[in-house]
Amino acid sequence: MENIMKLSEHGSTLGLRELARQINQKIQKYIDKNEDIILDFEKVDSVSSSFADELVAKFMFEIGKEKFLKLVKIRNANNFIKTMINSSIADRAKEQNNI
Repeated sequence: MENIMKLSEHGSTLGLRELARQINQKIQKYIDKNEDIILDFEKVDSVSSSFADELVAKFMFEIGKEKFLKLVKIRNANNFIKTMINSSIADRAKEQNNI
């Protein structure tokens, strides 16, 4: 059984860091059970940099990149969303290396 989180349930434009935190709390329940989770961006047009940072980059560094990449999959993200996510990960990695 696939665990799918349909992000379009929160709107077609996702921008609030607080919303990303709430979604991460739900994702964490799957992570704690070592279960795969799919973040489905179908019908989501855009995300803000702060949303992408909180939802993916910050969360990835909190639980560990290896564990995140093993358990969390991103599906149906358009090029803009992919760019925002990748940029957030790069920024977060740079920040981690400067500490």
